Amino acid sequence: MEPRAWSQDDAALIGIISDGFFLYGRKCNSTGGHPTDLDGSGGHTSVTQHTSEAEYHYHTQNDLYMNQYYLLFSGNFQGTPNAIQ
Repeated sequence: MEPRAWSQDDAALIGIISDGFFLYGRKCNSTGGHPTDLDGSGGHTSVTQHTSEAEYHYHTQNDLYMNQYYLLFSGNFQGTPNAIQ
């Protein structure tokens, strides 16, 4: 879970999930708003501040859990776990 301080409700890169895909904050860099097309794993395909072509990546969930935490990663891996080289 993410305390508010990690991404400050922005599109910052937070880290890399164990399957090799990037995890960004609650906002999408390509639209400037909260993504509305996230799949069951909390990810979607779009351009990011680090790519010029659309690629799959995750976002911190925009819904509060227990009125104080945001979920960093809520679903199943889309890639192969432990794919970070």
